[in-house]
Amino acid sequence: MSEIIKIENLKKSFGKFQALKDVTFTVNAGEVVGFLGPNGAGKSTLLQLVCGTLARTVGSLAVHGRVAALLELGAGFSPDFSGLENVYMNAAILGLSRAQVDARLDSILAFADIGQFIHQPVKTYSSGMFVRLAFAVATSVEPDILVIDEALSVGDGAFARKSFDRIMELKDRGATILFCSHAMYHVQALCSRALWLEGGCVRMWGPAPKVTAA
Repeated sequence: MSEIIKIENLKKSFGKFQALKDVTFTVNAGEVVGFLGPNGAGKSTLLQLVCGTLARTVGSLAVHGRVAALLELGAGFSPDFSGLENVYMNAAILGLSRAQVDARLDSILAFADIGQFIHQPVKTYSSGMFVRLAFAVATSVEPDILVIDEALSVGDGAFARKSFDRIMELKDRGATILFCSHAMYHVQALCSRALWLEGGCVRMWGPAPKVTAA
């Protein structure tokens, strides 16, 4: 398989604090990779570097393809715009034309399943409603790389099952998935490989069953 993400000796500093220290790994096209570690380990920083929302301090990072991301709740959406307005705005940021969004709109709204709230400002949404809509948009653009940073933990059980089915559909189409979670069973179920970060360093990188067991 071809490399879609290649990271070598990556470091990210915030002042004197080093969030990432000499992180090196590659991800192949079509892989589902889990990111594990305690809070503050550097997982979210690493995923933001992959998405391009942060710049590296030292090292090299190459990402090939369209990236769609579910990062911290609220990222990429305007709180004063309605859900529908945010669908068009966020999809445009991800590279879709209005005509392409029009063609996908029914499926986006059906997947989000938030009813008439789609016409209300997203600042009035619950966290579950927000992530439903954000996930529906991110996965509708047919990304080469989908990045999910803990966002699915706020959904209910039925939505989680639907989301995992959608993730596997994307994988079957050849998409690469980067999945950050504290739920070991999710990583075991979804991922072929996993990266364990601790204190900004790679503690372990390898097959998901071995990393989750460790």
